[in-house]
Amino acid sequence: MPSTPIDPNHVLPIRALPSLDRTIATKGDPVIVGRGIANGKYPVSADVKGGIPLSPRACGGMGLLLKSNLGAEATPPQVCAIIRMRYTGSSASAKITTDLGAKTINAKIGALGSEANDAAFGTTGTISLTNVAFDTVTELVAAIEAYADYECKLVTGDPAATIVSVMAGTFQAKGKWAVLVLTSATSGAYDHLFTPDFTAGQERPVLTIQKDGYQDNYRYGDCVVSALSFSAALKGEVEGDAEILGLTEAIGQTAMSALVLPDVQPFVFAQGITSIGGVDYNYCRQASAKFAIAHREDGYGQSSLDRAFHQKDIFSPSGDATLRLDAVSVLERPKIETGTRVSILLIYFGAAAKEVGGKVRECMIIEVAYALLDSFDTPENSGSLDAKLAWTGVLPGGTVYDPAVSIHLITTDSAVY
Repeated sequence: MPSTPIDPNHVLPIRALPSLDRTIATKGDPVIVGRGIANGKYPVSADVKGGIPLSPRACGGMGLLLKSNLGAEATPPQVCAIIRMRYTGSSASAKITTDLGAKTINAKIGALGSEANDAAFGTTGTISLTNVAFDTVTELVAAIEAYADYECKLVTGDPAATIVSVMAGTFQAKGKWAVLVLTSATSGAYDHLFTPDFTAGQERPVLTIQKDGYQDNYRYGDCVVSALSFSAALKGEVEGDAEILGLTEAIGQTAMSALVLPDVQPFVFAQGITSIGGVDYNYCRQASAKFAIAHREDGYGQSSLDRAFHQKDIFSPSGDATLRLDAVSVLERPKIETGTRVSILLIYFGAAAKEVGGKVRECMIIEVAYALLDSFDTPENSGSLDAKLAWTGVLPGGTVYDPAVSIHLITTDSAVY
């Protein structure tokens, strides 16, 4: 049922005028009166929906859209760094488990679901972050990088920072990167982690969205983000689009002129990271990702012309990437036939290398842990050939460790959205 809209408290980073509006559908009067002209029309429904073109960046408005689209947000920890690690050995699986309270990182390898401690990692499979040999970011990254069959890289953060702990989680590190969040007590940077909520009967969080300056100010209540998409290409910034489905419109609202966009930078393609199946593609021309949770558009009742309820549908991640066609990227092509699952990792940083607090850069990290490749084309580009592939995110049966989708947004906001 429609709720009471609340005063908006964040600015959405729009890049063009939104099409979000309330439109009235009418139907012709069916009566025949013999006068050779229609008798009239009458309204049958009102539809609150439309798109919002976005310039994604590390701000609360972006966080609210992510939460409404995916559904779940963890309490944001204060972070000193984010690192990524992967296993390159011959075992079929590498299970990484991090423990916030114990301050440990554990690595197990072996058959999927039956892994055992990797004696080549830390002390019999475990690194304790209270050990002086691992308690700074530089020491930890260097130590993991030095182990046989492991790679480790700093995504963002202060290399000299002392690590307080690591956020709890379980990750697969074979054939993909495991993204680990290292905590701090003083950095001023907070990691907002969004994941899909698959709880039966649990609908997505709703938003109140207001647009001002249309000879009036309009407030739309109970809005959900039915789809959220991102795209970025060489020499440009990340662009986004949010598809909104709402229940109500209220006119004559007080303008939200006191709300301003924080001093945050747009995310840019340059210096970002595109990784497929754990392989970093430095020669990536463009990449996109879309997260659709199609909602039932005919959720009407008899009490009002307006839509009366929301009902979610299947969650559908998808996207594509255009790479340089070479001896590495061509290896993605056979995976379409074999059905080999790959991970998709997209990382974008704020422009001008802006840092939040203790040397943690504004960034957005998008990870689709399990994806299937749908196509592999070789379009011509200025006389050379590229490799363009499309993917669809899935959540396979059996033993899995990572959420289907994880999106990290690093901001200065300490509270959940």
